[in-house]
Order: sequence, then structure tokens, then C-alpha cells
Amino acid sequence: MTFTIPQRHCQCVVCRRPFFGEQTLQFETASTGAVQAKIVASDKVQGYQGVMQGGLISTLHDSAMLHCLFSLGVEAMTASIDVRFHHPVPINTPIVIQARLVSQRRKLYQLESYISCGEQLCSSAKSRFIQT
Repeated sequence: MTFTIPQRHCQCVVCRRPFFGEQTLQFETASTGAVQAKIVASDKVQGYQGVMQGGLISTLHDSAMLHCLFSLGVEAMTASIDVRFHHPVPINTPIVIQARLVSQRRKLYQLESYISCGEQLCSSAKSRFIQT
């Protein structure tokens, strides 16, 4: 299931432009309420040879968690993010980015995100967003 991206977010360099070659990042809502996107990271996002650059991995987590909030009708900004790198994210291989809401209290939202390649968890993140 797709959802509407707020008009104020239409210039986002990550999700609205071809960040990964010709692909744009398209998140869909899963039956669990989480969001997910599938992409193939191209040479354009390479850090060390054959793997995605760490800052761009962090960017994917941030974008996934924000889109999870968009799917719930919430506009918010990142207050904090903690990213863990478990295994390198390979380029030219399909990867899946997922995010889910963990908790909400007033205008503060806590989320988790995961990036995997096949069955292998490559990176995870936790964040807090504050509603704008």
C-alpha cells in the first residue's frame, strides 16, 4: 500500500531524486504497519570498493523512519539517530530497507530501521523524531 508524501518534502534529495542511479526510493506500507523499500545500490554510493558508504547507509535509515511516520500521517524531524553497522552493504545487489514505529509519547516518536541483503542484517538504527 502506498501513502502520500507531504508537499513540503517534495524536494528531498534522497527520496525524490534518482539517488541510486535511475531508481528513486519508493517506500510501501507492509501489513505489519512498517514501511519497506527495495533497491540496488549502484557504484554512485560506493565507499570502500564494493560496499556502500556509511553515511549513505545512515541516510537510508533516516529516510525509512521518516517515511514510516509519513505513512501514519505524521510530519516530523529527526531529533537523534543511532546507527549500527553489522556487515558491509554490498553494491550492485538488492537490499531491503525497513522501518517501524516503536513508541509514541506526545510529539516524540521512537522508531527502528533495518537494512538487509538476503537473510543477512547489514545495519540497524534507532531514532527519535519530533513532530513539526
